[in-house]
Amino acid sequence: MLDSYVLDSSVLVASLIPSDKYYKEGTIVVKRLLGSDDVVYASAIAPVEVCAAVARRTKDKVSARETMVQIAKWISLGRLHMLYLNAGRMRRAQKIAIEYYVRGMDAIIVQIAEEMKIPLVTFDQPLAERISSIVKAITQDNLAEEITPLEEEESHP
Repeated sequence: MLDSYVLDSSVLVASLIPSDKYYKEGTIVVKRLLGSDDVVYASAIAPVEVCAAVARRTKDKVSARETMVQIAKWISLGRLHMLYLNAGRMRRAQKIAIEYYVRGMDAIIVQIAEEMKIPLVTFDQPLAERISSIVKAITQDNLAEEITPLEEEESHP
């Protein structure tokens, strides 16, 4: 059975920057989700946010460009499905931002998880807590219970 998730930029960024405090967890999540047949969604704004974060935090344009290429590869292979911001999604994201006191990009990501009725994978604990009444959040604290590692799946008949 395939699972579906919305992937927050915080997870992708963590997986791409070895000095990030959640690098290990981010690497596990990205390997597990983007290396499986599960369906993984993100906002079309996420690749911009991820590339910008990598460039800003590493001050390394080569790494940022490699990030851009890797994300494009995940998209072209159908591993990462982009959802675009349209008028309806925008209005709902605005309401989420106001109701739950979250940042704009976070509201867009939460809106996608709410619309799709699937969990949001994020390493932003305050965000996860704020939106817990409308979206299930999988964070660094509950990864082990929520996302089965590939190795375990492969060992089961």
